[in-house]
Amino acid sequence: MTFRARLIFTAMITLAVGLGALLVAGNVLLDRRVGVEASNVLHGRAEAEVAALTIRDGRVIVRETPNDVELDRSSWVLEGRRVVERPPAVSAGLDRRAVALGRTGRAAEVEGPNDTRLLVRPLVERDGSTVGAVVVAASTTSLERLQQEVFVGSFVLAALTLLAGWFAIRSAVDGALRPVAQMTSAAEEWGAHDLDRRFDLGPARDELTGLAATLDHLLARIAASRRHEQRFAEDAAHELRTPVTRLRGEAELALGATGPDADARRVAALRTVVAETEELERAVHVLMDVARRSASGGEQGVDLGALAASFAGVTVVAPPDLPRAEGDPEIVRRALAPLVENAQRHRATMVSIELAAGHGRVHATVRDDGPGLDRALGERVFEPGVQGPDEAGGAGLGLPLARRLARACGGDVTLGEGPGGCVVLELPEAAR
Repeated sequence: MTFRARLIFTAMITLAVGLGALLVAGNVLLDRRVGVEASNVLHGRAEAEVAALTIRDGRVIVRETPNDVELDRSSWVLEGRRVVERPPAVSAGLDRRAVALGRTGRAAEVEGPNDTRLLVRPLVERDGSTVGAVVVAASTTSLERLQQEVFVGSFVLAALTLLAGWFAIRSAVDGALRPVAQMTSAAEEWGAHDLDRRFDLGPARDELTGLAATLDHLLARIAASRRHEQRFAEDAAHELRTPVTRLRGEAELALGATGPDADARRVAALRTVVAETEELERAVHVLMDVARRSASGGEQGVDLGALAASFAGVTVVAPPDLPRAEGDPEIVRRALAPLVENAQRHRATMVSIELAAGHGRVHATVRDDGPGLDRALGERVFEPGVQGPDEAGGAGLGLPLARRLARACGGDVTLGEGPGGCVVLELPEAAR
């Protein structure tokens, strides 16, 4: 049984038990109330019948009263064992039962034949002796029919309530579990490299949407960790490539050395190998320190507002609630610095950094009022060695380096729109 089915089943069982208990209690109370009402009717008739009698010297005398006709229809008057008065039209079985009860001379209230109830009231002289009895009857047919109608009605009402409860409970459970279904469907569509996918169910409204928000934060931290690993691998390859290449070159020169100064050249090559090895060792230690810092979770994101304000001669425009950006502060600084330096080199009067955030990303737009980049170059400006016509003397490595560092942090560097120079550094918003 699924979790949804178990919830609905449990709720329906609880509702059914509650309705059943209410149904039983209601009908028991109704039955008692019907009995009390029937008894009150009998006692009233008995009191009226006794009031119409006179007991004198052991004799029972029936007086004429205004309601004689109504009383005579359901009353027996006995003097000792003799029947003084009986109803004119009753069944033989009821008559025998009433006379037998009256002759006992004891007070009693019992069920009679043909859906009737009988009450016996002894007739007592002043000296306390019993001289006879009054027996009155009342039909319970209408009351029993009412009980049956109420029972059937309450059963039908309970069944309709169960049906309505089933629809309401199913709707409530489906609504409550809808976030789980959405999360399951979304997770099934994600691939192993969909690091930026999130459940994105909005702010937490209940326990399940709160779970979705928590999982989104967990996915953000996992994605950040994955990007840190990728960045470490790229940085390691980049930092180790040059020393290894130099080591190989020096070794090949030493092996190929000939002539009278071959030994001197081999010694010089070995010294170079030692120096390059030391540089390589330092690079390995630095990379291991970066890896340990990433694994320890010490990185809490970058305050782009503070970082932008650290550049001299730059106007910073930032909202008061700017979130932190993901990435190592030093790497982000190295990614932003070439953009600022290019803007300062080509500005006419001013350079500004405009900060903004949205859709889980933080943007730093670097603007200057100079001639701007050659739009004809397009994305080629991010290729190493590509320069504009007014950039003679540069190496053409600033923008490519900035983009490589930004992408190592999970972001990017792109060309922006607007007059003058405009380049945008984009980074993921740091997990909170």
